[in-house]
Parts: sequence; C-alpha cells; structure tokens
Amino acid sequence: MKPIEDVREISALTYGFIASKALFAAIELDLFTKIARGADKLSTIAEATGVAANRARTLLTTLKTVGLITEQDHRFCNAPATAAYLVAGAPGDFRDYIRVVNGGFLYEGLRHLDKSMRGEPVFPDKGFYEGIVYSEGGVGGPAFSSAQHSGSLGPARLMARRVDLAGATKFLDVGGGSGAYTLAFLKQNPKLRATILDFPETIQTARRYASEAGVSDRVAHVEGNAITTAWPGEQDVVLMSYVWSAVGGNDIATLARRAFTALRPGGLVLVHDFMVDDSHDGPDFAAWYLLAAMLDNPQAECLTPGFVEAALSDAGFVIEGTATMLDEITQLTRARRP
Repeated sequence: MKPIEDVREISALTYGFIASKALFAAIELDLFTKIARGADKLSTIAEATGVAANRARTLLTTLKTVGLITEQDHRFCNAPATAAYLVAGAPGDFRDYIRVVNGGFLYEGLRHLDKSMRGEPVFPDKGFYEGIVYSEGGVGGPAFSSAQHSGSLGPARLMARRVDLAGATKFLDVGGGSGAYTLAFLKQNPKLRATILDFPETIQTARRYASEAGVSDRVAHVEGNAITTAWPGEQDVVLMSYVWSAVGGNDIATLARRAFTALRPGGLVLVHDFMVDDSHDGPDFAAWYLLAAMLDNPQAECLTPGFVEAALSDAGFVIEGTATMLDEITQLTRARRP
C-alpha cells in the first residue's frame, strides 16, 4: 500500500464506516431484493420499504456512490455483484452473514477495540465470541451459526475441491461451527465420516444442517472447548478453520500438539485462517480480520504463513506448504504427521 499523502485520504478512512452502515441499513430493509423484484423508482422503493421518499433518496444516493446500485432515467438497478450476492434467492446470497456477523457482531464489537489493545478482555470469564454471541442479550447461537453458515458455504466448497482426501475415512473439524466445511468435504468424499468439535451452543445448528444435507449418519458431534475437551484419535484429517486467529500463542501451540496426537501416522492437518504475508505488508482484508480477532482474545497473534508453519513444525509435523485459499483474505497450510 502506498503511504498516504493527502488529508482527504485520512478523512476517507475516518468516514468510511458510514458507507458500511448504509449497506447494513439496505440489508435490513432488504432493499436490493425489492429493486430486483420491480420496485425500481423512488416512489415504489419508498412504498415497498416503508421509508419516506426523502430518506430513501439519500440512502439510494449513498449506495450509488459506493457502486452497489446504479440509476438511469430515474430507475434504479442493482450492480452485478449486488444482484449475485445481496438479493434473496441469488446463488451467492449472504445477506444474513453481512447483517448478523459484519453488521452486528463485528461492527458493534469493534467499539471495544481500544480495550483489547490494552490487553483487557471484554468479558472477564470468557472470550468475546462466546460472550457477545451466547450471553444474555447477545446475537444468539442459532442466528450467528446460521449466518456464519451462509457465508462459509462458498469457501468450504472451494477448499473441498482443492484438497484431495482420497483414501481418508475419518475427518475431525475442530471449531467446525455450523459444519459448512464438514458438509463440503463429505459431499466431495463419499467414504468420509466426520466429527465436529465446537461449543455446545452450535451443535443443534450443525445437526440441523447435517440432517438437511442427508448426512446425519456420517457426522458425530463433540460438545466442548478445543483447548480443554478431549479430541477423538486415529484421524486421517484434522481441519482447523478460523480457529488459530481466535486464540493466543500458547493455545496455538496446544492446538498444534493436539492435532498431532489426534492424527494417525501420515495424517493430514489443515490450518485455514486469515494470514498476512511474512513481511506484514498485507493484504489489507487479512490484516483487518486479524485486528478484529483481538476482540476475542487480546493474546491473539498476527498470523503469517511462516508463523503457522513454525508452530506446526514445533509440534512434530512435516510441512507441505501454504497457499492462498481466498484471495487477499485467507491462506491454507498443510502438514503431515510423520
């Protein structure tokens, strides 16, 4: 990233959250779905959303400035990406993820970032994730897990296509949440059976998705905490997706050792997470996600491929390498138990 030189660039950063809030408001109104279904003039949008025309006009103008919609001859149209991802029934629809995870959990949670930077936990007896999602008045486990599921389906299918698990029969998904990655790997590998280990509050949601996918008989569930709860052994594959970014350095070492113990000789460990490059220059999206992870654990590390590979190597693994999974966001590290 080129160092900034103009005060307007600083201003753009300080006001950037307003564009985010405009998107979140549009999602709450399901505005893009209404435009797609024919409410494409100011009067019909105001009627369909129940928002007065003056306020609707200002919101629509803001959405135009960030490229989410266009306007021609006083008619509004969704941008291509908006139509593909922010409209009900679209193939990539992940409105719930934006609304619950980004607009609720992350946006509201980042109010506490200064506290986390001082090393102070937001909740004295639990991580931020557990506290804000599952505590009284929080997002709620089922809503959060469902939203995470909608946002994870695409990346999960991508990983399952890229990682060859031929010959594997036992798959352990640590911190597997709703089971999106498990379901993708089961579909790709018909002989595979899986176990999902995660907090008790996520299990019912994971069971529901497994049932809807018709694979309940191939998925077992272990309720607990990955750091303290016993893992099943003799696994062919252990996946940890978005887990290492949520824990501290000492816990990373524990997770690496536990993965080594849980795998049979020759077994494969997969660590999928937000990672910046080894020089810590970017990419920006990965850096932003890792900063947000400080909310969950002030001891969280700024993950890089070198850091992840070193932690696995220290646990006894033979490193196969790290490659980009989601461009500008995540990397996937592979290693084997000798």
